[in-house]
Parts: sequence; structure tokens; C-alpha cells
Amino acid sequence: MGQKDKRINEEIRSYTVNVIGVDWEKLWVMPTAKALQLAADANVDLVEIGGMNEWVTIAKIMDYWKFLFKQQKNISKSKSNSKRNEIKTLRLTYKMWDHDLEVRRNQAIKFAKEGHPLKINLMLRWRENHFEKAAIEKIEQFINSLTDIYKLEWKIIKTGTVFNVMLSLKK
Repeated sequence: MGQKDKRINEEIRSYTVNVIGVDWEKLWVMPTAKALQLAADANVDLVEIGGMNEWVTIAKIMDYWKFLFKQQKNISKSKSNSKRNEIKTLRLTYKMWDHDLEVRRNQAIKFAKEGHPLKINLMLRWRENHFEKAAIEKIEQFINSLTDIYKLEWKIIKTGTVFNVMLSLKK
């Protein structure tokens, strides 16, 4: 569970509280002891949700542990959904043979089934820098083999000795 970051029940320090009920109805300002009694009668907690000053704070009558559980559940759900949009990267080389390209293509298809966008890198080393046109053709050939699954997000960009291209899923 998450860390307890709000004051609940007897931890509330103010003398009076502006109480909000379980169904978000406003119950006006009352002494903290009376608000605690209302919460105890309903078998829930009095939770401080905002402070005006040390004399009057805003408090809500709710089941705090149930609230924490739902909040933790929403956080874990959003974390699992964010993994789905993780960008996967494939590295190609200038001297790659057809079989190696086919293996990379199968990896790209697997990433597409999982719903990931794809980034393709091709780095030229040493004397390979003289063959930029052939490297671009190799990337274009690879991208053309994936046109039924991916669409080109942005054109091929060269930064230093590395060619980059971004592909997104077709919808």
C-alpha cells in the first residue's frame, strides 16, 4: 500500500473542521470531536483533506483504507498501461545479410503485436561512411518490408554516423 500522507481521526490537530460527508454533501463547520463521532457512527474515518488554518480545516468522512487501496490499484494500472507504449529499438548494420534482416523483421512484427512503436538505427563505422546511399537503401528496404504493419513517423535522419527512423503502428 501507499504511505499514509493524510491525518486521520485523532491525528487531526484543529479544534473545528469543515466537514464533507460520504456523498460529498457539505455538513458545515463543527467541533472535531463531533465530526469524529459522526465518522465513528458510520464506521468510517475522518480524513483531513485540506487546511485553511490551525483553527478550521477541511475534512471528509470516508473509508480511508479503501481509498488508499483504490488509489494504489489505479497507480499500478497506469504503470502497466505505460509499458505498452514503450519504444522498441532495432539496430541494423550496413553489412547485414538477408537472413539477419528477416530475423529483425520478425522481431518488429512481434513488437507490433505487443503494440510498441519502433525506432530503427543503422550506424556506419570507419570506411562504411562512404556508402551512405547504400545504407539509406538498406533502411528503406527494411521499412518497405514492414509497410503493412508500421507507418513512417518521420523520415530518415542522419546524426553523426547514425541513421535513425521512427515507425508507428497503423491503426
